[in-house]
Amino acid sequence: MVEEEMAEQATTFSAAEAAVYDRQMRLWGVEAQKRLQNSRVLVSGLTALGSELVKNLVLAGMGVTLHDSQAVTTTAVATQFFLSEEDVGNNRAEASLPRVQELNPLVQVSSEIKPLDELPDEFFKQFTVVCLVGAELATELRLDALCRSLGTAFYSARSFGFDGIVFADLGEHTFRRNAVGADAAPSDPVTVTFPTLEEAQKVQWSSLQSARKRAPQLPQVFVKNQLLQGFKSLKDVKEVTDNHEVDFIQYAREQFQANGLDEDYLSPDELQTLLRVAEADLVPICAIVAGIMGQENWVEGTEDVTVDTFR
Repeated sequence: MVEEEMAEQATTFSAAEAAVYDRQMRLWGVEAQKRLQNSRVLVSGLTALGSELVKNLVLAGMGVTLHDSQAVTTTAVATQFFLSEEDVGNNRAEASLPRVQELNPLVQVSSEIKPLDELPDEFFKQFTVVCLVGAELATELRLDALCRSLGTAFYSARSFGFDGIVFADLGEHTFRRNAVGADAAPSDPVTVTFPTLEEAQKVQWSSLQSARKRAPQLPQVFVKNQLLQGFKSLKDVKEVTDNHEVDFIQYAREQFQANGLDEDYLSPDELQTLLRVAEADLVPICAIVAGIMGQENWVEGTEDVTVDTFR
């Protein structure tokens, strides 16, 4: 029966599409695959993490616009699999485009090289999802607010050393829960409202800490990200280095106190280590973060999602 339904529904796809997306359609259905293919995603920041994300989205059948205003460096070639040594000096988005398109000729891939701050609001209206990788905090705040007003899903992500973090603002999002079991049945649709990035920035860190040992605790990666982003914004710098060590440690202690944490929540050694890896892209970590981020994009693309709950 399932095979017959798949065969009948697959007629809405070309033979090439049916062959490429067969396994995906069996997982989340034909209608969900259609919605994925009708999605248009902006990925800004063709770093190691951004490249991994693009790969995941394109292979799933989502159209992508590659955005990056930076030139290819030898370091980028070592961590970004869409680039080669011949691309050094060229724009990262334009250099990546041909190899991205090769991954899936069935999707539309384009590039944009102007800095985000030079792109008008009108530019972002064409996208159903906007993903920023490694962007400055001010840019993230501006585009999250814009995406919220447009009803566009917004994601931002970055990695630093062995840590990575993803922020998602889907506005109002509806999903269903399935209980796993013989008598399981889908629940009624559940709608949740995501906080904006501006709201998330104002959260008192200690409020995320539970007194119960077995309860979810304040993730250190969240604190580390807040410190790095806040310090860069305060000092108006794009990167942090060992030269910022004294100021960064002092800033961290002030932030710990202001957010209700112990002054030594992270030790000086831990803060020094954070500085050393702040701009480091470890490819395995980027692959994990991009996998999570890509999965979230698939969820957004398929809209009414069923979430399995094990009891």
